[in-house]
Amino acid sequence: MLIDSQYLIFTTIILLCSIIVLKLKILDFKGTISSIFMGNLIYLVTGIGGFILVIEFFIIGYICTRFRFKQKRRKGIAQEKGGIRSWENVVANGFAFSLFGTIYFLTNNELFLVGFITSIAIATGDTLATEIGLLSSKKPRLITNLKEVETGRSGGITILGSLASIFGIIIIILSSSINGFSFNMNILYVTIIGAFFGILIDSIIGATIQAQYFCNKCDKFTELSTHHEQQNELRKGYSLIDNNIVNLLSTLSGSILSILFIIII
Repeated sequence: MLIDSQYLIFTTIILLCSIIVLKLKILDFKGTISSIFMGNLIYLVTGIGGFILVIEFFIIGYICTRFRFKQKRRKGIAQEKGGIRSWENVVANGFAFSLFGTIYFLTNNELFLVGFITSIAIATGDTLATEIGLLSSKKPRLITNLKEVETGRSGGITILGSLASIFGIIIIILSSSINGFSFNMNILYVTIIGAFFGILIDSIIGATIQAQYFCNKCDKFTELSTHHEQQNELRKGYSLIDNNIVNLLSTLSGSILSILFIIII
């Protein structure tokens, strides 16, 4: 896929969109720069169809993050920094997109295209599970033992969030077909299953080895190592495994599972 007039038009559009992203405070400056590079890579290795899928994830994530944001903030469970995402968020979610998309480009093996689509479906479903699940009227339950935990606790799941995640997965899988990635129905089903497993893996890692701190001022658990300008106490998990690492591991794991399921079937 050589650089041509179409690519130059695309680059111009993505730069203009980046200005809007900064103005709307969707991403910070480093996050915006990271998204420009990642968007260009996705376009070059998967074409406009793959890029559209990533944009869909981006838009859905933004809408869900801002949905009833004031309500989430009052409860102390809103995305930090007013919902503005950083370069770490971009890389954590986009690493699997870029990896599987690039391998597909280099090998022309459709298994890696499945991995690419699955990774976007996982990221979308996980974002919906989190942001919509936070609004559930019922307390979440820890995925490892089904005991009730406070809203926003890592590894906590809700029926509302789980349904939202399935909805997000299906949107991306159906969109992939509309955008020119044609698979038979069996592969589509396997992709949906792999994506859902990826979200389950996200919750399991969150409940077991993700760093969970306790804020004495809020008197509750948090994923943040510092809160209210003070260091929080690490109560569970490992400090190196934060939410971004969990997202990266879950998108990779679920995508690999989809590929393995197809090979086995």
